[in-house]
Amino acid sequence: MPDVRDIPLKEFVDRQHKALDDDLSELRRSNEEEGVPLILSETEGILGLLLELTKPARILEIGTAHGYSALFFAKKLPDAHITTIERNPVMVQAAKAEFTSRKEGERIDFRVGDAAEILDDLVDELADADESEKFDFVFIDAAKSHYREFLEAAEKICTEKALIACDNILLKGWIVQAEGSAAKRHRTNIKYMKKFLEYLRSREDVEVSILTGGDGLAIIRFINDK
Repeated sequence: MPDVRDIPLKEFVDRQHKALDDDLSELRRSNEEEGVPLILSETEGILGLLLELTKPARILEIGTAHGYSALFFAKKLPDAHITTIERNPVMVQAAKAEFTSRKEGERIDFRVGDAAEILDDLVDELADADESEKFDFVFIDAAKSHYREFLEAAEKICTEKALIACDNILLKGWIVQAEGSAAKRHRTNIKYMKKFLEYLRSREDVEVSILTGGDGLAIIRFINDK
C-alpha cells in the first residue's frame, strides 16, 4: 500500500528539508541511492527541533545502520556525547568507516552486538551513576518487535527529564491497514508494534505524543518517579 500520506505531499515536505551541512546532504543521498535504512528527512526535522529545545548532553541510539542519525546528532549538538548500538555486521563495517572519517566520530561510542545484551551492560555500568552520567535523550530505531524491551531497559539509564523517541511506529501505514504481500512479510512487527503502543497507553507514569511525521514517532516523557 502507499505511504501513510499521499506521495505528492510527502515529496513536497521532503523538498523543504535543508541538511545541516553538505557532508550530511551527501551522506543522505548516497544512503538513499544504496537503499540503506536511515531516518526520513521529515523525521530528521522533528528530531532536530527536539534536540534544539532540550539540548541533551548524552544521547543513546538503538539502531545505527550506516551511522547517519548518530552523525546528525553529533553535528547538531557539538558538545553532546552519543552512544549507538548496532549488531548487523555489514552495517557495523559501514558505520565504523563513516565515524572514523569524521571528527564527530570522536564523540560517538559505537557499541557492537545484541542491543538487549548491550543495554544490560549499560544498566550495570550506570547502576551507581548520578544524573549527569545518564542519558537525557534516547532514539529507538532497531528491531520493531523489541521496542518495549528496549524502552524498559533504556529508562533504567535515563535521567528523570529524558525524552525517548521511537521511530517507524506507523510501519508505512500498516499499523492501521495491513494489506498486500509486503504487510504480510512484516506481520510480526505489526503485531508487536500494536502491542507496544497499547502498552504505552496503559502506563500512567509517562506522557506520550504520537506524531505522524515521517513514518511516525512516539515521543515519551516521564511524568512520575521511575
